[in-house]
Amino acid sequence: MRIASGVLVWIVITSFLFTLLIGLAKACTCMMQHPQEHYCSADYVALVKIKQRAKIEKYAAAYHIKIKKEFKMTEKARHALSQGLIWTPIPDSLCGIQFKSTRYLIAGRLVGEKPMINMCHLSLEWSTVTPKQKKGFRRLYQQGCHCKVKNTMYLRHISNQSTPNKFQCPWDTVSFGNLDCQRLHSFCAPSPHHKNQCIWVKSRAYRHCMKERGNQREREP
Repeated sequence: MRIASGVLVWIVITSFLFTLLIGLAKACTCMMQHPQEHYCSADYVALVKIKQRAKIEKYAAAYHIKIKKEFKMTEKARHALSQGLIWTPIPDSLCGIQFKSTRYLIAGRLVGEKPMINMCHLSLEWSTVTPKQKKGFRRLYQQGCHCKVKNTMYLRHISNQSTPNKFQCPWDTVSFGNLDCQRLHSFCAPSPHHKNQCIWVKSRAYRHCMKERGNQREREP
């Protein structure tokens, strides 16, 4: 009887956790975007120092920030950020971000007059940003804003995606984590050799990453 009771408790707990995880996934779901896409669609992109949580309202929390460098900023966003605050949904609402007291690269949108950021936007600890990404935020991503980075993770089984768009760069390394070479070491830009076509720009770090990715795939059973 004790064994049966233990099994029953385990089943109940497992079912609860599974239901909770499903709920989390449904509550905050957004397709992963390349940093270039975040840059191009954002109202503001900046390197900021997060100081501390400032205040909490009903559905959002504010953090004190100090802007270290602007990479992209609309006039409305600059005015909103002059208050020294950014807003994020309260974590209980499942899309909020709990910031540490460190430097972040953030790319977000204005909601009304508030600069908002959540898990569907971009927030990277500055220490994790690669050299190519830093160059991207400084100038390179802007050059490719009329190109599109297409996340292929969810499109691999859709037959009508067989005809490529010349203004799109297929993001094929999206599911490779630390070997996501196109996210970490490249950007999508107009081709210097073919008019009306966008391509991934290759660097030494990109080629090395792709080689490592190929070696890893060869080692897989």
